[in-house]
Amino acid sequence: MKIKLILILGMLILLGTPGKSTHLMGGEIVAQQISGYQYQILMTVYRDTAGIPMQSTAQFYITDSTGSNVATLTTPYDSVLSGNTLPMYPYGVEVYFFIDTITFVNSGTYTIGWSNCCRNGAIQNISTPLSQSMFLQTEVTVFDTTSNSTPWFLVPASIFLPANTPWQYNPLPFDPDGDSLYWSLSQPLNGLNTACPGYTLPPGTVSNPMTINSITGTITWTATMVGNFVTSVLVEEYRDGQKIGEIRRDMQFIVVQTSVVGPIWNAGNLPVDSLGNVYVNLIQNSSFSLSVSGYSPNGHTLYADAFGEPFFTNPNPAQWTCTGSGTNDTIQGTILWAPSSAQTRSTPYILALRLTDGFLAQDLSIIFQVSSGIGLEEETIQYLTYPNPATEGITITPNPSKAIIYNMSGEQWELNEQNDHWDISHLPPGAYILKAFNDNGIPEGTTRIIIQ
Repeated sequence: MKIKLILILGMLILLGTPGKSTHLMGGEIVAQQISGYQYQILMTVYRDTAGIPMQSTAQFYITDSTGSNVATLTTPYDSVLSGNTLPMYPYGVEVYFFIDTITFVNSGTYTIGWSNCCRNGAIQNISTPLSQSMFLQTEVTVFDTTSNSTPWFLVPASIFLPANTPWQYNPLPFDPDGDSLYWSLSQPLNGLNTACPGYTLPPGTVSNPMTINSITGTITWTATMVGNFVTSVLVEEYRDGQKIGEIRRDMQFIVVQTSVVGPIWNAGNLPVDSLGNVYVNLIQNSSFSLSVSGYSPNGHTLYADAFGEPFFTNPNPAQWTCTGSGTNDTIQGTILWAPSSAQTRSTPYILALRLTDGFLAQDLSIIFQVSSGIGLEEETIQYLTYPNPATEGITITPNPSKAIIYNMSGEQWELNEQNDHWDISHLPPGAYILKAFNDNGIPEGTTRIIIQ
């Protein structure tokens, strides 16, 4: 019931006034366990406001790990929640929701797929988009005795961005079971596990191409061309070192040439780690307050919102308050949190704050590390590994004196280093936590790594 309520709240955030029918712009599918083998499927589809009507029903095709079809569901869109436009955009972007349930016969890994033609003909980074279908898919592993749901995205899609301007967007994936997540940019699909022909990464500057932060999930991009571009955010889910599922958000971005400067976060006074990520250490049972502000160079009214697991985790959820309407160019928001001992963990919490002027938006990601207080001062550096995922060896930035790697079962290995290259070739594939130490043997930070 808790999961269902969270998903419904997420839908309500998206709803605005009714709009017109459109071409397909993107979407995602999630699968949430109701009980046992019974799952709820929720598909969200985005469409722009010119083009063919949205189909009244969707067909979900469910295949097993061998590729054999095990079920086909014909599902109408939810007439109460669907057909509304995303708020905060002057150009209509509609949202449709298709909701159904399925009871799997056996445990195993299943793929849920949906296809519809056609993509927006204005897309510039795939071949002949009007002849290509948009294919959405998600993978979920059904267990006999253990619960499991797919991750989902906490932050609504961001559609418009200005050309030649640094921009940030964080879809913020979250897993209700606490499984390890690894996110990356991926190719959009036009068939089951089939990438759209002619796909290229949306064009960006040399200094700021479209990339995704492996720690926070933030997409950064300075677009160099006006137009419509598409990409996918792939989120892979790991448990005990084994991949057990994935979700994708297929999304179209519209780059506009405008003399209007979008909203800007005042992030200069916020605490950051060695990689420039906004980073805050919290001690359990201690109250903490962080204020952030933003402004509009054009004097537009601003709106700010906050997303993340701390706002619905229990006990002692975080609180977000916003003061002022932003009418005089500025707006301020405050995060209040007093995490309990139950919220102490080695994996950080990620928050995404969104600032919008009703047309353009800018996201800001914040890392919260909650500690018991013991050794808190020791983990002060945020480390990054490259490549990630990796197979033979990695580079760790900044380079530590010692590195120990842990799998999800708690087993550990000390890595060997030669010429700033750390050997991982002896480790089995899976998800790991890497802990870095200084010359005195004191741990200074942790990061996640996927070994393939």
